[in-house]
Amino acid sequence: MPHGIANLVKTGVSTVSIGISKQLQLACYVGIIHKVRTSSGERRVIMAKEVLYIGIDLGTFRSVMVSSDSHEEEELTVIGTPKDPIARNFLKRDVLFGEEALKNRLALNLFRPLELGVIKDTPEDREFIAHFITHLIGLSDPEDYDRVVAVIGAPAEASHVDKTSIFDAAAGSVNAAMIISEPFAVAYALDMIEHTLVIDIGAGTTDLCRVYGTIPGPGDQMHTGYAGDYVDNQIILEVQKKYNGAQITKDMARRWKEQYSFVSTSTPKDPIMVDFSIDGKAMTLDITDCIQEACESIVDPIVENAKELIAGSNPEFHDEFRRNMVLAGGGSGIRGLGALIERRLSDMGDVNVHVVDDPVRLGAMGGLRLAMEVPEDMWKNLTLASR
Repeated sequence: MPHGIANLVKTGVSTVSIGISKQLQLACYVGIIHKVRTSSGERRVIMAKEVLYIGIDLGTFRSVMVSSDSHEEEELTVIGTPKDPIARNFLKRDVLFGEEALKNRLALNLFRPLELGVIKDTPEDREFIAHFITHLIGLSDPEDYDRVVAVIGAPAEASHVDKTSIFDAAAGSVNAAMIISEPFAVAYALDMIEHTLVIDIGAGTTDLCRVYGTIPGPGDQMHTGYAGDYVDNQIILEVQKKYNGAQITKDMARRWKEQYSFVSTSTPKDPIMVDFSIDGKAMTLDITDCIQEACESIVDPIVENAKELIAGSNPEFHDEFRRNMVLAGGGSGIRGLGALIERRLSDMGDVNVHVVDDPVRLGAMGGLRLAMEVPEDMWKNLTLASR
């Protein structure tokens, strides 16, 4: 087993190159693949039940799990525990997850164990992220398989401690695990790992990553806290600045962002009118300019990081990085954002930003694809017990 691969599986840090098997591109959604040749020389793909492959995108706000037996699950990254024995008897459980936790939040202590893309540094949050990862993996019916292996996406600049915590959290649920950066998982899912710059805008962080046919190193990656949660907070500030006494929750701001977000390159035809209270009085007011200001507040930091990563790459490939930029993550849904980033980067030359079609699932699908394309004998030799 190559030493670099072992390091990758254990810590998420490696310089080893992993090739892409073209034969698996169409099959990576459905199960463990064995390619066999019939007597006539025809290639066939058959299923095997002994190994379950899982890809996970562990997000600050929302996490996604996809598996080789066609399970696809989205779950808000929130955990709830009953406040008291009455709540425990009412709910009939010790831990609730995602939407179910939010629905019963008045009877629960809620925990969001990830902040700015990393696990909060408390024993409780490390325990809860382990519960959450176990819950996600459990949604794929792993008990039906002899072995379970997972590739889990981590933020681009997650520390060794963060990756170790994620790795340890998976230990009770899988036989082997690999930690990779989330933007690399996006590039891998798109089959764009040759001189590509990925901008992955999540809730807690925006991760940027140079990808060029190998696992990216620390110098290939940057991140910034100017991301989805920052936009939510800016919406609240902008509306309260415009309308004194406006009463707005973060959930209200997030809903408005998801429904109305835009930047100057894609302005809406009609004003954005929303309902909220001012000093307890119901109002319907225009927040168009507030939404635009909030959404554009993340652009300059992203552009500066992109310029730094391009400038720091091999000069012979600058053109390719400029022309192969990928905008992913939930924030890529901001209307006109790709075009605005192109405009702000135009002083560097010709720039092309590709906005992905399925930003929510893409990171998890890249993890699944990588899990299935890593040689099976390597997975068999890499168990968590051997770490």
